[in-house]
Amino acid sequence: MESTLLDPGRNGRARRALRRRMYRPFRHIRPNPSDAAPDRSLSVVTLNMAKERDPGIVVDAMRNAPRLRDADLFLLQEVATRDSNASAIEDAARDLGYFTHFQSAAPGVHDQGLALVSRYPIDDIEIKRLKACDLRFRERNRFAVSATVRTPWGGMRVWNAHLDTRINAAERLEQLQPVIDAASRCTGPRLIAGDFNTNELYWMGSFVPIPGGPSHRAAIRAAMKHHGFEMPLPGTLNTFPAFRRHLDWIFIRDLKSLAASVEPVPFSDHNAIWARVGL
Repeated sequence: MESTLLDPGRNGRARRALRRRMYRPFRHIRPNPSDAAPDRSLSVVTLNMAKERDPGIVVDAMRNAPRLRDADLFLLQEVATRDSNASAIEDAARDLGYFTHFQSAAPGVHDQGLALVSRYPIDDIEIKRLKACDLRFRERNRFAVSATVRTPWGGMRVWNAHLDTRINAAERLEQLQPVIDAASRCTGPRLIAGDFNTNELYWMGSFVPIPGGPSHRAAIRAAMKHHGFEMPLPGTLNTFPAFRRHLDWIFIRDLKSLAASVEPVPFSDHNAIWARVGL
């Protein structure tokens, strides 16, 4: 389902008229330039939702964290659905007054979805299936969601992806390569983000982790740099506090990096990456 906006609770014909406007496709909804930041910038967050199903918890966390509260675009992984088959993030986005697109991993899979949540309209949505890796157990349907965010200063193409854990550096890069290739063929401002599960382990048979081997982070950074994408934050980040690992990423091209940080999120076992970019 495409975008929805916050329903202020009007009654009668006013509510019905508002609901009709709410469910029109994104392309028919125009952002209000007067609401936009005057510096032609927007803030972006990537976060693994850790399968949180309670929209109230999500909304409270976002409202109580200044950089999340004011963010313009969220790229979210491990988005779970509830009994109604609606995702917590769709309900949270509705409460916050944001546009949203949610995509489940596969029919009957309720905890591996990807979502885009945006202050501005989203359109031209595409789903790209990524390489299926033989993990022997707990395999997942890996995919990426891409879309165009219609900011007041023009479109920005974004990709949201979640990669496998128990694969080696070369296979990880191979799984992400279709996203890199698609982004490289585009023009204009572009952003790739998500949980890439980068770790510094060699996986024997996708089962036994051995320290050492080719660096996952270095492989991803080198491939991105080769195609003109840069990370707003240098060095190694702690986006998975339990093991102090750098699993999550944001890469930009034809965008100006203005500020960036790693932000804790109470309901997730991941930290969020926040970045402000200029168009």
